[in-house]
Amino acid sequence: MNKKPRDPLFPKGFGETKDIKQQYQEENLQKPQKKDELSALKKLNRKIGIYLSPKTTKITEDEQKRKIGIIITTLILVTLIISAYYFLVYQPQQEELSLVKTEKLNELHDLYCGPLVTSPNAMVLEDKIGDARSVGEVNSINILTPATKDWKSYHKKAISSNLDKYNRTMVVYDNESRDVLMNGEEAIKIVNENDATILSKIKFDKPNTVSVPILVSRLQAGAGLINVGSVVDVYLNSNYTDDYVNNNTTSPEISGCTVLSIMRYEENGEIDSEYSKSKLRVEGNNTYPKENTKSFSSNVLELLKGSIIKGYDEKETVEMLENYGVKLSNYERQINLGDLDAQYMILLETPQDKVNFLINNMENVVLTIPTSNAPDWMINEISSTYTH
Repeated sequence: MNKKPRDPLFPKGFGETKDIKQQYQEENLQKPQKKDELSALKKLNRKIGIYLSPKTTKITEDEQKRKIGIIITTLILVTLIISAYYFLVYQPQQEELSLVKTEKLNELHDLYCGPLVTSPNAMVLEDKIGDARSVGEVNSINILTPATKDWKSYHKKAISSNLDKYNRTMVVYDNESRDVLMNGEEAIKIVNENDATILSKIKFDKPNTVSVPILVSRLQAGAGLINVGSVVDVYLNSNYTDDYVNNNTTSPEISGCTVLSIMRYEENGEIDSEYSKSKLRVEGNNTYPKENTKSFSSNVLELLKGSIIKGYDEKETVEMLENYGVKLSNYERQINLGDLDAQYMILLETPQDKVNFLINNMENVVLTIPTSNAPDWMINEISSTYTH
C-alpha cells in the first residue's frame, strides 16, 4: 500500500536477484571457513590412522621370503663385521694393552721394592696403570721420576741413622757379594748422582768391621806399595775357580777396606852393603891405585831392639826407621829393581761377614788401590803422564 514505486529504469526482478546474491555471498563467506577447519582435522586423523591402524594390505609369499632373506643376510653381515672387529682390532688391542700393563707393573715392582713396596706413590701408580684404557696412556705413566725421589729421601735418612763413630757407613749391593765402606759425604753423593734403577738395588748399613791378618805376596799386596791408611779393594784372582765364588765379576769382592798395618819378613831388614870407588893414576912406568871403600852391615829389626833397651837413642832410631818398609818399596819402584819374593803380613779392616771369605781365599786375593784414593806418588805419576 505504501510500497515504493518501482523505478521504471531499473529492470524487473533485479532487486530480488541482488538480494539473493548478497545472501549467497554471506553464506559462502562463513561456511567455507568451517569446512576448511574440519577438512584439516580429517586429514590429520587420516594420517595418524595410517600408522596406527593395522595394515590391511596383503603381502605375497615371495615378498615375505625376500624380506626374511634380507633380514637374515643383514644379521649375518652384522655378525661378521662385529666378529672381524673383535678378532682383528679389539682383541689384539686388548692383548697389547695387557702386555704393556704387565711390563709397566714389572717396572713398578722393580723400582718400588723392599722398604718402598707399601709406599703411597706405589699404590697410586699401580691403580693408575690398572685404570689405563690405551697403550699410549700406559706408556705415558712415569715411574722412574717419583721412584727416584722416594729412594733418595729414604736413603738419606738411612745414611744419617747408619753412621759409625768415624762418620762412615757401609753400602750393601743386592744380588752381589760385595760391600763398600765409605764416609757419609761420599754416600750422600752416590745417592744424589743416581736414579732409582741403582738406588733400588743398594742399602746402607752401619759398619760392623773387624781387623783380619792376611799373609800375601808382593804381587797380591799392590806391588808392596800400599801404605798404612791406604783404602784398598779386594779382588779374587781370575784364574781361581771355586764352586762358591763367582770369579767372573768385574766388581771387587770387598771395597773400601782400610790397611791398618803392614809387616815385611825380617830378612828384608838385614843389610850388608859395600860401596867401593877406585881410581888409578899412571906416571911413566909407575901406577898409583887409589880406592875408597865404604861398607855397612846392619839388621833393622835388631837395631830397633837395641834402641828399645836404651842401647841407642830410641827417638832418633824410630825417626830413622819410620816407614822403612814403604820407603824401601818406593825406592825399589823408582830404580825398577826390588825383591819380588817379599811377603807381607797385612792387617786389613773388613766387614765382619767377609772374614771367612778373606781367610779361606788368602792365597788368591789381590789388593788393589783405587785411583780415587791413590797415594801422592800415584797421583803425581798419572798427572805427569796426561799433562804432557
